[in-house]
Amino acid sequence: MMHVLSVAANVPGIPLPNETRLVLSDTLPERERITSAFVLAFRQGRLLLTQLHKRGWDIPGGHIEPGESPEEAVIRELYEETGAVIGAPELLGYKQIRLLGEKPERYPYPYPDSYMVFYAAAVARLDAFAGTDEAAGRNLFEPEQAYQVPWVKEHGALYEEARRRTAAQPE
Repeated sequence: MMHVLSVAANVPGIPLPNETRLVLSDTLPERERITSAFVLAFRQGRLLLTQLHKRGWDIPGGHIEPGESPEEAVIRELYEETGAVIGAPELLGYKQIRLLGEKPERYPYPYPDSYMVFYAAAVARLDAFAGTDEAAGRNLFEPEQAYQVPWVKEHGALYEEARRRTAAQPE
């Protein structure tokens, strides 16, 4: 299964010119081109978000460490940023980032294509969380609150698919 949810050109924060594609897929892209993994984790229909010092409320996730699988990265990042434990994350899809110009000097990611992958999961347990250098806190957001968060506004179709999939998962 593969379904393109959105395509964008010249996205700020990425070397120009560029193009991104947000794709629902049950297949991972080439592993060596995946740079980061994120999770849309739900507890009783509410989305778990982390409050990052640099970006505010956001979905948990981050860069994949050497030797780590995307699934291992998302489980680790979720715990580091929220204190939450999940079962097996289910692949939702990915964002393809394609640079259309020459490779920028010192560009640290695969060129011309790199990928961020997204998973859905039910929260099995919430451990105590006091905050870290990266994350100030966590919160569970009802759908109407989640839609006020910039990431969810921009990726609404992915959020809805994750919500649908986790509704049937045991917590």
